[in-house]
Amino acid sequence: MNESGIEARGISKKFTRFKGHGHALHEAIERAAFPRAAPDARDATNSVAWALREVSFSVRHGECVGLIGHNGAGKSVLLRILARITRPTSGEARLVGRVGAVLEVGAGFNRELTVRENVFLNGAILGMKKSEIAHKFDDIIAFSEMGVIVDQPLKVCSSGMNVRLAFAIAAQLEPEILLMDEVLAVADADYVRACLARLRVLAHEGRTILLVGHDLDMIAALCPRVLWLEHGRLIADGEASAVIAEYRARVAASGHA
Repeated sequence: MNESGIEARGISKKFTRFKGHGHALHEAIERAAFPRAAPDARDATNSVAWALREVSFSVRHGECVGLIGHNGAGKSVLLRILARITRPTSGEARLVGRVGAVLEVGAGFNRELTVRENVFLNGAILGMKKSEIAHKFDDIIAFSEMGVIVDQPLKVCSSGMNVRLAFAIAAQLEPEILLMDEVLAVADADYVRACLARLRVLAHEGRTILLVGHDLDMIAALCPRVLWLEHGRLIADGEASAVIAEYRARVAASGHA
């Protein structure tokens, strides 16, 4: 199938830091106790940081694509835009099909609700009917290995357990498009192996997968194609082994992590 499951067109995202409006408690107290007649020039100037600049690419239905780059390259911001969690400053993203996202730990969960309630909440966010979630519920709990605490509030769970649940929901509810950030780093080795095996099954079934990771060997094993973000710009898009080799050479030469 050649139709695009994911299409990004000129996506840019900027963040503005407002000088003179600090959020720290001591800054608020200082401003209240010692008000100034007017802000100085430094405080009046806002600074702009671009997380993404004119990022364009498409992922065909059934493709499994890796997304690499150093910390702060804009990978997570891009996934949040694709998942409709945040809006781009300019450009647009088009996704065709039901989207499942496993982003930063705790995203899409309410820690005051039980594990059971969060499964139904997260499934509803994915656009699933209650009956569909109920049909898959036992598989989700079994895969996440959280049966013992299924009726406990999520706030008693560790970060690794949160990741288990998030991945189990996304993988078992079988979205047409799966967006995965670098979250398996907080899971134990056995569960990572189980997740990778499940990802291979999803890829074989023709799901569209965009996978962010720093584990380049894992990316190479799962993804025939890789996108490389550098300082918010897409600088390479091609066959996995070639792009990863170039990235490793750049890292070795610059000492960048």
